[in-house]
Amino acid sequence: MPSCELCGRNMKGRGRNVTIEGASMLVCPQCATKFGGQSISSESRSSFAPQVRPSWIGSSQKAPPIQTRRVSKPKPKPKARSGVLIDDLELIEDYAKVIRVARQKKNLSQEELAQKIGERISTLQSIESGRLKPTGKAIRGLERELEISLLEAVGSVPLKPTTDKPGSGPTLGDRVVVKRKMSQKARQDDTQAK
Repeated sequence: MPSCELCGRNMKGRGRNVTIEGASMLVCPQCATKFGGQSISSESRSSFAPQVRPSWIGSSQKAPPIQTRRVSKPKPKPKARSGVLIDDLELIEDYAKVIRVARQKKNLSQEELAQKIGERISTLQSIESGRLKPTGKAIRGLERELEISLLEAVGSVPLKPTTDKPGSGPTLGDRVVVKRKMSQKARQDDTQAK
């Protein structure tokens, strides 16, 4: 015994094929009258059936040609710019001082500059004090507005020839340059010596 696809009741008899909100459903007589969709007759049901038989059935009729969509050619990628890549650049050491001096030369307040580059004033204050390194977006904005350069090219480190093994190449230790912070005592000694 079939059940109604809408309410789930067991139906006595065949039920009714009804279109409700565009969906063809087999429903009980109560749901058919309550939701009042279009009744699907046997003629209209056959209109939903495909007119051409699929190829795996082995029809004697020739199927109409399938229209293909034209696929647009992919756009060519822009050519790589010649010059220095962002990966080959490094933020200069005294960026905070350079930004502050350039802003003062342009007679801009921190508030005005922050608004022009699209950053919060607290972020700009942290960058100018050296507590925060600027992001790529902030660097581009600062360079544009202040007409300065905050990035410098990273130089290659000269390699030490290794004499241990004649066939071995440079190691990571040959390339690493270790920067060490000066202790407070060393800084005091350094300032007193000057």
